[in-house]
Amino acid sequence: MNNSDQNICVKTARVAIITAASLALVKIIAGFITGSIALISSAVDSLLDLFMSFGNMLALHQANKPADDDHPYGHGKFESAATMLQSIFIGASGLFILYASVNRLRQNDEQLLNVDLGIAVLAISSVVSWILSRHLKTVGLKNDSTALQADALHYATDVYSNLALLAGLIGVKMLGWYWLDPVLSLGVGCFILYAAFSLLKGCLDDFLDVGLPKEQQQLIIDCIEKHAQDNTGYHNLRTRRSGKTKLIDFHLTFCCYKTIQEAHDTATAIEQLIKQSISNADVTIYLEPTSCKECRRATSCTRPENNQRSQALV
Repeated sequence: MNNSDQNICVKTARVAIITAASLALVKIIAGFITGSIALISSAVDSLLDLFMSFGNMLALHQANKPADDDHPYGHGKFESAATMLQSIFIGASGLFILYASVNRLRQNDEQLLNVDLGIAVLAISSVVSWILSRHLKTVGLKNDSTALQADALHYATDVYSNLALLAGLIGVKMLGWYWLDPVLSLGVGCFILYAAFSLLKGCLDDFLDVGLPKEQQQLIIDCIEKHAQDNTGYHNLRTRRSGKTKLIDFHLTFCCYKTIQEAHDTATAIEQLIKQSISNADVTIYLEPTSCKECRRATSCTRPENNQRSQALV
């Protein structure tokens, strides 16, 4: 990621921080005025959004530092660490909402005031969260930032939760169904826990060096096969991810009569093709010779020296 892309990501994280702080403040005030557990739960979620967006901004600063002696593969896993923290805190907010909702149901509390204020706050919050989520997702995908994509996901969960809670307050106002407020909050808490699990699984895959998706691995194989006439095969293809960087290495075999320069030129062409097909790819190719006995083209080889060897083998 170049400096321009890095600045865009950091600025986007700052926008998320300002937005989360504003929404949290408004929801806290409205929650205490109305007495709505839904609004208070949503305010807690926005406070966690603020904390996580701030953590993302710090992680983006670290993740984009170049490789050094202590971190030869770069600092990309700072983004994965930020995503893991997000998943933990998102899960914690889901558990808090479930706890508060169950308590409200047990108390059978029907004291809600200024419901119109709560409806207005949740409606505005839903629109703002949707706009912010779309912006974060667009920037995250464009710059291959897992932290911003995770940010986009939890702001998207805010949209769904706010809409559900909004429906609950409308039900309270129009039908007098006070139980809708905590019941819908229970549903939101379960949905947030599910989103937290999805985030946690993704970042654990990064830490455990799970290979790239099959689609991307097939792209790598296709790039190698496009130069099949210039090599004799490949093996030990390995892939993993570190933040936004996709680490790829494999062994590429060549006719034992090829020169180092010829093999290097072919490997470089394949490397460039992979980098064009997969963004932020870091490719390492090991060159190996293939003996005539193992070469798949031994019988059709046009090299004079190899024809002599093939005839001797016959």
